[in-house]
Amino acid sequence: MKSLSELVGETLYFYQPSIWKSYYELKHGDNVLGTISFLKFFRTRVMFKMENKSWEIYRPHFWKPEIAIRQTGYELPYATYHRERLKLRGTVKLYKGDQMLISYKLLRRGYSVQTIRGEDLVLFKDKPSLRKKTEIHIEQKSDLLDKYPWVIVLAWYISLQRKRAAHAG
Repeated sequence: MKSLSELVGETLYFYQPSIWKSYYELKHGDNVLGTISFLKFFRTRVMFKMENKSWEIYRPHFWKPEIAIRQTGYELPYATYHRERLKLRGTVKLYKGDQMLISYKLLRRGYSVQTIRGEDLVLFKDKPSLRKKTEIHIEQKSDLLDKYPWVIVLAWYISLQRKRAAHAG
């Protein structure tokens, strides 16, 4: 199977096969690259499986705006996401000091995963439909995307959380 960096210029998408289930697929054409499932009723934990690896994205504390990522079967996270106050972006702090940004555009016109210098790696655009669908465009090759493919699910998960909070309040 191709790595994410080898799909530069290609269109991937998150697709919900059934509106009745909290289950999504990361697809490239007709090929399923990974699966996403929500483990809790309030969508506070996400399980992402790709190839023979799986990761869990979760909120360690409901009173803190932090999101953590760990490999399935481990207790401690090896990456965290912190939203910057009063800004439409946050920082993903990775193992060994690497960092990436997740940036949201005004009026829900999409979002992106960026290098720490602000260069777009991945662009996202939500498509309105009964079944949720999000287009994903890999903009450039990056070792970080290949080492941490869950970052695209993290950006999508944060977008879902932001929409849920906007509808609630």
